[in-house]
Amino acid sequence: MSSIDSGDPYKVLGVARDAQQDAIKKSYRKLARELHPDRGGDPEKLKRVNAAYHMVGNVERRKLYDEFGTEAFRPGFDAKAARSFRNFSGGFAGMNPGSGVPFDFEDIMNMFVGGQGRQRRRSPRGPRRGQDVRARLEVQLDEALHGGERKLTIGEGSSVTVRIPKGVREGQSLRLSKKGLPGSDGGPPGDLFLEIGITSHPLVRIDRDDLEMDLPLSFAESIQGGSITAATPTGTVKIKIPPCAETGTRLRLKGRGMPKGGSGTQTGDLYLVLRPTPPENLPEDEQLNEAIASLAAAYGEDVRKDLSFSK
Repeated sequence: MSSIDSGDPYKVLGVARDAQQDAIKKSYRKLARELHPDRGGDPEKLKRVNAAYHMVGNVERRKLYDEFGTEAFRPGFDAKAARSFRNFSGGFAGMNPGSGVPFDFEDIMNMFVGGQGRQRRRSPRGPRRGQDVRARLEVQLDEALHGGERKLTIGEGSSVTVRIPKGVREGQSLRLSKKGLPGSDGGPPGDLFLEIGITSHPLVRIDRDDLEMDLPLSFAESIQGGSITAATPTGTVKIKIPPCAETGTRLRLKGRGMPKGGSGTQTGDLYLVLRPTPPENLPEDEQLNEAIASLAAAYGEDVRKDLSFSK
C-alpha cells in the first residue's frame, strides 16, 4: 500500500528510535493537530504521520517494524514465516530496518505463501486456487462516517479499488473476492481480506456508535449561556449552552454519531464536552478588573470549602 513507503516512522514523528510509547503518542498528537486540514495543515504530511504512527504507535506493531522494517506491513506478510526463512537462509540474524541487510519479501512470499510455512514445491496437477491475502487498511474518520473509495497497490504493480462502506468499525474485515494472489495452472485468484483501522482524529473520539469531542467556550459563554454555532464531524450545528456551564458537562446531539450498518438509516449520537477556556492574554483594563472583582464576589463563599481530608 502506498502509505507503507513513508520513510523512517521515527524520523517522521520526530522521536528517537528508543523513545517511550508515551513520547511517540504525544508527538503524534501534536503533529496531527498541526497538520490537520481543518487547521490549514498539509494533508499529505498528515498521511505520512498517520502511516508512521500505525507502524510504531502500537507496541506489537512497533516490534514488527523494529525487526522487519516496512516489509512487516506488506499484504500477506507473516512474521513466523519470515523468521523461519531468515533462519533457513542464514545471514539474516539480528536484522533490523536500520542494518542495511537486504530483505527479499518476494522470496518469503514464494516460500511461505499465506503464512502456512510450506517450502517451495511443484504445483499439483490441475488448477489450483491462489492464496488469500490479509492486510490492514487505515481509514480516516471522514471515510468511516461517509464511506469512500481507495485505490490500493497489491503485489507487483497490480491495483484494486476498495469501496469503504460508511459506518465501518475498527477491526472490521472487508472481503474482496478474487483480489488475492493469482492461482496456478488456470486456477482462480484468492481473496483479499482487509482489516479496518480508523486513524485517531485530533479532535474527535469514537466510542462504538457514538462520537465525542471537546467544545471550547469563552468564560462569558459558560457563565451566561445561550446559543452558539460550532463545527462538528457531521456539519455545523447550533447548540444551546446552559448558564453557568461547568467544565466537563456533556451535551448530547442525537443522531450525529457513527452510522449503524451499511444503510446508515440509524446513527449513534455526538457528545460535546464543554471546556470553558481562559483568554491567552488578559489586557490591563480598569473596567475588566472591576468585572472580574464583581464575578469573584458573586460566589459568596469559598468554592473549595468542601475539600477536606482530615480525619
